[in-house]
Amino acid sequence: MDPVEASLVIVLAGLAAFTQSLSGFGFSLFIVPPLALVVGPKDAVVLANTLGTAVNAVMITRAHEHIDWRLGFTLLAGAAAGMPLGLLVLVVIDPTPLQVLIAITVLVSTVLVWRGATLHGAGKLGDAAVGLVSGVLNTSTSMSGPPVVLYLQGRGVAPETFRATLAAYFFASSLIATTLFVVGGRFTSEIVLVAAASIPALGIGWVAGNRVYGRLDPVQFRRVVIGVLLASGIIALVTAFAR
Repeated sequence: MDPVEASLVIVLAGLAAFTQSLSGFGFSLFIVPPLALVVGPKDAVVLANTLGTAVNAVMITRAHEHIDWRLGFTLLAGAAAGMPLGLLVLVVIDPTPLQVLIAITVLVSTVLVWRGATLHGAGKLGDAAVGLVSGVLNTSTSMSGPPVVLYLQGRGVAPETFRATLAAYFFASSLIATTLFVVGGRFTSEIVLVAAASIPALGIGWVAGNRVYGRLDPVQFRRVVIGVLLASGIIALVTAFAR
């Protein structure tokens, strides 16, 4: 990775952290499509999970009192079961089809949220099933957010609980995914170095997003959620065909 590519990764990390801090999700949705052009789809998935873990760790420390722990743990149990399958997909599938899969994941999610689609709560079984799908998407595309976002919207979760519970879930699931990547030999020295260099940008993006979030009402918050998904979908579509 040359200095220009490393600089692009750092800038993207800051923008993705801003998105995550503002809406409670969207880090991978925002960063993976353009990051795939810089470092390749497979390294993009690994790097996005690594950086996302750091951002969500900070969010938890600031919003832990709003976390729905029961819901978060049930989602995580399902995700942990799905992650090994997603890792298998990442290892086996070629980069170009993987990039197309990333684009489709983002675009379908955007359309569903834009049209007001929701996944309604179905008790612990429903929570675990959504977590399972999210886990498969996490280690295969790093796009674990859409099914969980749709599900929490369907449950009518308040913005503060929505944002905090997502942060807790994403932190734990990304940590598990990162561990699987290490065990599976998906880490390289370049990924470690660029992740470390991106930490200041993550901090700046998080602080900026948190300040903007404090000025939003629930209606504006929903618009931000839809806007993040829409922008991510467009980026994913463009980058998928640009490869």
